[in-house]
Amino acid sequence: MTDSQNAGINPRRSISRRVVRATVVTVLCLILLSTLLILLNAVLFRVFGGVEAWQTWRIDHYWHLLAWRLTLYTGLAVAWFKLKTRLPGQEAKEKYKRLRRIEVLIVLLVLLIELSKRVFQPGGEL
Repeated sequence: MTDSQNAGINPRRSISRRVVRATVVTVLCLILLSTLLILLNAVLFRVFGGVEAWQTWRIDHYWHLLAWRLTLYTGLAVAWFKLKTRLPGQEAKEKYKRLRRIEVLIVLLVLLIELSKRVFQPGGEL
């Protein structure tokens, strides 16, 4: 029997399996991401010689890092708009207002993050 046939026999078991599987995958992804971030920080601190040197480098290269983040934001926006065009026509019309609100909130969030990076970093000005 396939999983789809088993799901028809005992749907509660199938849902619990999916929840457990999704939880395990999420936890493993979080552990992997945390490990990668810790290793990256260890390498960067060893290369730069400490937190102060790291902060100085970040301040000195603010515009390069901003360009990199803007490139990432642009890539995410392009991927989102391609994905959005795949929505079925009727579903997109019904959820248009909600999606538009979420998109505006995300743009505002990105602007707030970038402004806070510029204003609140040591020596930052508008």
